Amino acid sequence: MSDIRFAALAVLALLIFPTINYASAHNNLNSDDQTIGNYEVQIATDPEIPEANHPFKLSLRVLNHQSASNILNSLNTQISEVDHFRMGLRIYYNDELVGTIPVQSFDRGEWSTQYTFHETGNHIVDVDLYDMGPDGKILTYTFNITVLNVFGNIFPYIISSGGIGFVIIVVWALMTRNKVKPKH
Repeated sequence: MSDIRFAALAVLALLIFPTINYASAHNNLNSDDQTIGNYEVQIATDPEIPEANHPFKLSLRVLNHQSASNILNSLNTQISEVDHFRMGLRIYYNDELVGTIPVQSFDRGEWSTQYTFHETGNHIVDVDLYDMGPDGKILTYTFNITVLNVFGNIFPYIISSGGIGFVIIVVWALMTRNKVKPKH
């Protein structure tokens, strides 16, 4: 009887599955985006969780949200990478400036650099976008980047092994349940 219930649930799950058309995974821990005015800055780190005293890749992307020309097209906004921009970074740890990346000009909407944090914990990264604000003012975007110690690289393996262990226990329980017969 339980095999019939299991089969019925499996068929029901297969029938419902196609109706689920949107799923979203979590954002990476150290990736974020922020929009001010018509400009959006996206930031990401690789690896996802940087380790103190080890270089990592810091990637930035600048997008332009073009406003629609009239009310009929108000939902039709166009997003494109900014062709040319000037950007600098200020990095804070415990409200103390610990690093900067000087203002540079970029001809593409994406930019990456290698950087190294020397302390574990939360770092604040202020991204200054020059000449983009009203009257050519600076737009400042603020992001949090978490830096961990060696635990950061071990964390995905711990989570994976826990999931694999769970699957093994469930399979073992199902296999041994069928072998045990009730006494009546």
